[in-house]
Amino acid sequence: MTVIKQDPRVVKTQTNLRRALVYLMQHEKLENISVQKITKTANITRGTFYLHYRDKQDFVEAAMNGIIDQLFEHVLEKGTPREVTDGKILQTMSVSETFSYIEKNADVFTVLLSGQQNRYFYQQLYNRLTEVITNYAKGLGTDLEEIDVPLRIQVAFITSALLGLIIRWLDGGLIYTPRYMTSSLEKMLNNFASSHLLIISFLDFQTHNSLEI
Repeated sequence: MTVIKQDPRVVKTQTNLRRALVYLMQHEKLENISVQKITKTANITRGTFYLHYRDKQDFVEAAMNGIIDQLFEHVLEKGTPREVTDGKILQTMSVSETFSYIEKNADVFTVLLSGQQNRYFYQQLYNRLTEVITNYAKGLGTDLEEIDVPLRIQVAFITSALLGLIIRWLDGGLIYTPRYMTSSLEKMLNNFASSHLLIISFLDFQTHNSLEI
């Protein structure tokens, strides 16, 4: 498969626009943020903006999905690969790297996960996590009709619990370290793991070097 690399100038423009959006959302409601404010804050022209996006709504959706893409690319890449039947490899999600990444980008995730105005971002993140976990579970090769708890319920539980925990962690001012959050979540889920819930193995609790104190 051929990998098409984005023009570095385009990447820089998109990054600057995302940063501008997050900065502005720290100070005012999304509906009050105009394209003019975004481009002025990002120090680019309106013409450049419209080369990439149809309008403000198109940009906001693309920016938020781009942030989600970067999150999952990072935390899935850091997860420990799991070998299943027939030599198939499934990628797990590193919990420690998830908390670490959220902490390093706390200004972004605090803005996007706090308040009703950012319901879109939460829903897109919820949907993406649901999709990734569901695909993982199906890749295990387990007969989904035979499991004790329906897959849909398991996925909803893990997705809601993880995102809810992250939001409360952010709202609480990140008073606990990523290492402590990882350890605490692992302890809470141990009982579920012993009950053979299908998707617990998707969460990789290995502590990575980047979290060493």
